[in-house]
Amino acid sequence: MDMGGSASSAPSHACKISMLWNWNTVDTCFLSSTWHVRSKGMFAGSVIGVFCLTIAIELVRRIGREYDRRLILASKINLSAQGSLPVVNKDSTVQIASYAQVFTPSWLQQILRGMVYGSQFTAAFLVMLLGMYYNGYILFAIFLGQTIGYIVFGRDTCSTSAPFEHSVSGNCC
Repeated sequence: MDMGGSASSAPSHACKISMLWNWNTVDTCFLSSTWHVRSKGMFAGSVIGVFCLTIAIELVRRIGREYDRRLILASKINLSAQGSLPVVNKDSTVQIASYAQVFTPSWLQQILRGMVYGSQFTAAFLVMLLGMYYNGYILFAIFLGQTIGYIVFGRDTCSTSAPFEHSVSGNCC
């Protein structure tokens, strides 16, 4: 009976975790020991999954913005139908302030907005934790995925369809 512990009793594949820049692929672990990459195919799947997750974060952000726009538009339509639509002035900031005072989402709408925000925040936090492994492949998947996600889903943040919130005269507040 050998009590000294032999090489055959040691696990054959231990997790490689490094908090320094690395290019490890096989036997890497991310977030928990259950995400143990045992082959190059599993690693490729992990990189593709992280890439898709980062794109999905931008998609969820876009969904949240679109839902907010829909709520505000519905509120404006309701105000118009009631005949209490604020007068449109040349100063668009006054118009925006009037709408902000009139519309507040219902609790159900706010819960839905919170769920969209919470899912986006949770996914972004997990991506941040994945980045802390300093694996070059994972980091490049994060950078590339966020960039492509913003290119695809971020165009609405730079449009002229929404009124501008700055004053033409340069006065502030």
